[in-house]
Amino acid sequence: MAYYIKVTKKVADKIGAPVENRNKTADGNILLWQADLNIIPGETIFDRAAFVGGVAMTGNDARGEIDGTAEPAEVTIPEYYQDADGENTPDTDHPVTLPAGEENGENVTDGKTDKTE
Repeated sequence: MAYYIKVTKKVADKIGAPVENRNKTADGNILLWQADLNIIPGETIFDRAAFVGGVAMTGNDARGEIDGTAEPAEVTIPEYYQDADGENTPDTDHPVTLPAGEENGENVTDGKTDKTE
């Protein structure tokens, strides 16, 4: 039996699912296809859905989620998929600014780089 997996948009973006080609639920989440979770660890589709904080559902349940006629299934953003600051916040149109660190062997501070050896 085929299942759809309801996840948050943040999780769908993090796993690289093409959200522009997926259905959106009435509560603003995304319905992924089973194949979208092939890269996620787990023995069953239910294990994989749980790993990403999602819920596997049948086609009829998914239709109710899209139309808004079903009680919305609760989904979460697991720690692995949260923002760099650890907050479980909704997506915004603003990029997350990471603290100064190292990128490609260079120290990055205030947009300036110093090559490290």
